[in-house]
Amino acid sequence: MKPPLLPIKVIYENDFFLAVDKPAGVLSQKDKSGDPDLAELLQRDFAKKGGRLPFLAPAHRLDRNTSGLLLLAKNAEGARLVTGWIKDGKLGKTYLALVKGDPGKSGRYDFPLAKDEENNQAYVSEDGSAALTEFRRSQFLGNSSLVEVSLHTGRSHQIRAHFAAAGHALLGDKKYAKKPWSEIFGRPALHAWRLSLPAEAGLRAPLTAHLPEDFRGLLTKLGGKA
Repeated sequence: MKPPLLPIKVIYENDFFLAVDKPAGVLSQKDKSGDPDLAELLQRDFAKKGGRLPFLAPAHRLDRNTSGLLLLAKNAEGARLVTGWIKDGKLGKTYLALVKGDPGKSGRYDFPLAKDEENNQAYVSEDGSAALTEFRRSQFLGNSSLVEVSLHTGRSHQIRAHFAAAGHALLGDKKYAKKPWSEIFGRPALHAWRLSLPAEAGLRAPLTAHLPEDFRGLLTKLGGKA
């Protein structure tokens, strides 16, 4: 997926960080493709308004084809704050995912995960790092389900690998799902929906990014409520 030409939507901003709604297809950080990353696209948008931030860097990561909320530090203090929140488990991350079948009303996966760096794929292994994923089913759609997923650790591809290992791979996930589920959607059906920041951040409510158009379209097509 190519980065969009439209401006990146800023959900919240203070002196230390930005919270933005990252579109699917945009890189959180630079890779070998040479495509612009999120910080570059934001600086492009600021430049069009006659401004520029001297420092802007992602404080955590989302996979390229995952949409939704991402924090970018505006200075070293912002980077330190967010890194500390993540380390101390104070940054609550909730995702929405469309998965194969019915995983149940709620549950948790705590399979340890290792990484195949050559193929850029996570897999369950006793020698892997601890990983904890909790979920709640919000809509059952017959052959698939919409689930709310909370991460307690931040392993690479954690949600995708955990649900696949449990037999409920994400729709559209060509790396972890099998046909026909891998071909239902043009990307893994995963959206970073909500961020809950600690009280010291001064926000009274969690930050939320609404489902993007492509995800809403798939959910409606499957008989769900967007």
